[in-house]
Amino acid sequence: MRRLRIGIVVVVGMLLALAAPAAASSRNSGFYDNQIIEYEATASVTSSPQAAQQLAKGNVVFHVVDASGTTPAIQCARLLTALPGEATACNVLNFIPTEVGYAGGAWNLQIFHWNAGQTPYELASDTDIAAALAAGRGTLEITNVLVRCPVVDFAALR
Repeated sequence: MRRLRIGIVVVVGMLLALAAPAAASSRNSGFYDNQIIEYEATASVTSSPQAAQQLAKGNVVFHVVDASGTTPAIQCARLLTALPGEATACNVLNFIPTEVGYAGGAWNLQIFHWNAGQTPYELASDTDIAAALAAGRGTLEITNVLVRCPVVDFAALR
C-alpha cells in the first residue's frame, strides 16, 4: 500500500511539474547521459491500453525518490544551479530524439527508490541508475504511466 501511495504522489507531483510552467517559461529540466536537458511542460499522461504499445518501445523517464518517497535534494542541485528559474522534476531520460534506439515521443515512467540507509547521490543517466540497481542501492518501480513531454534544444547532445 505504501508503494501505491508513493507512486500516486510521484505521478501527481510529476503532473503538477509538467502542467505548471515556471514563471518565465513552460520548460522543465532533467538529465540525459549526464547532461542537462530541457523539455516542454505538458500534462499529457496516460495509462490506457493504447499506451501499452508505446511502453513496449523502450523509452523511459526515471523519477528518483529516497526511502521516504521524496526527491533527494542532490538529485536536483545541479539542475537548479544551472537553470534557477526553470521548473524541474529532476528526472532522467534514457533516449532522446535522434539517438539510435529512440522510438517515438513518449516515455514510460519508472521510479527509482533509494533503499533505506543509502546516501543518495545524483543519478544523471540510465547507466547511473542501472549501476545503483546492480549495487543493491535501490529498487525500480515500473509503472503503466506514459508521459509525453517534447525534448527541446537537444541537437548539441549528440
